[in-house]
Parts: sequence; C-alpha cells; structure tokens
Amino acid sequence: MRLAALVGAALALGAIGLRYFYPHEVEGEILRPGLLDVELQGPGTLAALTEASLSTRFQARITDLAVDRNDVVTQGEILARLACEDLSADRDAADASARAAERAVRAMEAERDRAVATLEKARATHERQVALFAKGVASEAGLEDAVAARRQAEADIARANRAVDQAEAERDAAAARLSFARTQLDDSILRAPISGIVVSRSHHVGEVLAPGSEVLHLVDPSSLVLTTRLDESAIAAILPGQAARVTFTRTADSIAGHVLRLGREVDAETREFEIDIALDTVPAHWALGQRAMARILIAQRGPVLSVPTSFIVWRDGLPGVWVMTRARARWRAVALGESGLDRVEIRQGLSADQTILKPGTLYPFMRVHVVGRAT
Repeated sequence: MRLAALVGAALALGAIGLRYFYPHEVEGEILRPGLLDVELQGPGTLAALTEASLSTRFQARITDLAVDRNDVVTQGEILARLACEDLSADRDAADASARAAERAVRAMEAERDRAVATLEKARATHERQVALFAKGVASEAGLEDAVAARRQAEADIARANRAVDQAEAERDAAAARLSFARTQLDDSILRAPISGIVVSRSHHVGEVLAPGSEVLHLVDPSSLVLTTRLDESAIAAILPGQAARVTFTRTADSIAGHVLRLGREVDAETREFEIDIALDTVPAHWALGQRAMARILIAQRGPVLSVPTSFIVWRDGLPGVWVMTRARARWRAVALGESGLDRVEIRQGLSADQTILKPGTLYPFMRVHVVGRAT
C-alpha cells in the first residue's frame, strides 16, 4: 500500500511538473504599435457594365456563324448571317412600289404643268375679252365664254395640285415601306454592337430561329465589376474610389480594384445593399456570375496596438488575450476598437512590447516558450 501511494504521489508530482514547470512551445508575437487597415468584407459575383445580346426579330435560318465562345470581336464586325426569302421578296415589292410611286408623282406634276399653262392662256384670253368688250368690239357672250374658260382652268389647277399631293403622299409611303423592308433585310446580318468577347453562343448554322431568339451574347471585359453585398450598417462608411481587393473562390491571388458606385436600394429580407467594385486588371480566367470575396479599405488608423483576430478569446462575454508574463501564460481582459480583416485594435488591457500568445491548449500559469511569430 505504501509503495502504491508513493507511486501515485510520484505520478501526481510528475503530472504537476509537466503541467506547470515543463515549458511548452507556443506561437506568439511581440506587440508593437503600427498601422491598422480598417476593412469591410463581403461576398459578390462578377458582372459586366457593358454587354449585348444579338437576337433576331423575325423567323429566319442561320446561314453563317463566324464566331464561337471566347472569340474577340470588334464593334461593327459581321458575326452571323440569316436567310429569309420572304424579306427579300418584300424588299423587291417595296422597291417596285416606290419606283411606281415616283413615276406617278412625275406624271401628276406634268399634268399640273399643263393645267398651269392652260390657266395662263385662259387668263390672257379673259383679259383680252374684257378690254374688247369695254371698247364695244367683243360681245357679251364672248366675255362669258372667257370667264368660264378661266374658271375651268383654275379648277383644273386645284385638282392637279391635289393629285400631286396625293401622289407625293403615296410616294412617301412607298419609300417608308421600302426603308422598312431594307431595314428588316439588314437585320438579317448580325453585327457586333460593342467590342468585346463572345461569352455564349446559343445556336448553330442551319437552325431556324424564332423571333427574339438570342444567337450570341457579348461582354466588354474592361467593364467587369464585382457586385458585392454588404450589411446596410456599412452604407455611411463606403465611398466611391475606396481601395479594394478581390479574391475569387478557390484562388489565393487577389486583384486590386476600387469602389465604383453604390446601390441605392436595401434588400427587404437580408438588409443588404450592393456596391460595384471595378477591377484594375482583368482576371486571366473569368466567367459572369463567378463568386468572389471583396475587401474594402474604409480607413487606416495608427499607430495603434492590434492583435490577430484569431488571438481573441472570449470569457463570460468579455474579450481577452493570452499574454506571457514571466514565461507563463495568463489571460487578460481587453477593450476592443476598430477591426480590420485579420487584426483588431486593442484600446485597453495591453501595452507595447508585451508578448501575446496564440490560443489553443493554453491554461493559466502554463509555462510557455515562444517559438515564432504567429501570422
């Protein structure tokens, strides 16, 4: 019994010695004043401010499709051709009608010119009959005939003017129909409305398209933005031009950017608003709708004391940090200030040159040995 008690005591003393006297290696860092980047973080999806959809306004068959996904195109470049025999027939019929209407106008103008000449002759005859009748040379019947001829010529002029007006109206209508037919026929040639990249192609050569069917979708890569969602409490802190970093899902590298514009609506359910972040460089590989995380720098404070966010340990609702005092670990309550993405300001509870410890299996009065600077 005595031997067992001695063994138990020895084991207990060994455990105590291992727990409180043997130094344990712990990561830590020495607290130094420095600048703290106050940042906000939010998820977003990749979108484009300049994009275009090419579609057909009528039923047609694709006869030529010159581009495919990822092809680079320039504004005005012919991308596809559509075939529609009815459009060609409509254009030819409208062209014939326009030519016939133009001939009708010229014919009516010629009739009006003849009516003008007849009126001038009737006026001269009437004036001569009036003069002769005043001298007693011409008879009253001759004067009446001259008046009737003049009135008839004036009526013919009025009819000729109306005929010309009607012919011109029909000519204008025919020209409008021809213009519409030509426009529809021109629509059978699909040109790039913007310079950019083909991000989708929905159909192939030989397919018959219904009206409104999208054939190609174009995007200008220089207009790519990350549409990011933030809590409404951050509205006052976000300003256009603020620096940002964008990190795409499963990608370690980040891309610099800046806040381009703020949305002016808050989602009624999530209480979030949107901002657009312009990218300084276009990613080597990208896709619309791609997810990413954005970090926006809203302020820079300092010099201040700050610790890694992962070093904060909460006890009974109070934040604290493990510190090394005389080679032993002790938890110390602190007052937190502004937060960055990876670090948080310490306003009370710590001082410069103290060694803070990375939490893990620490316990009060544990003997520690700092092996490196935690990141």
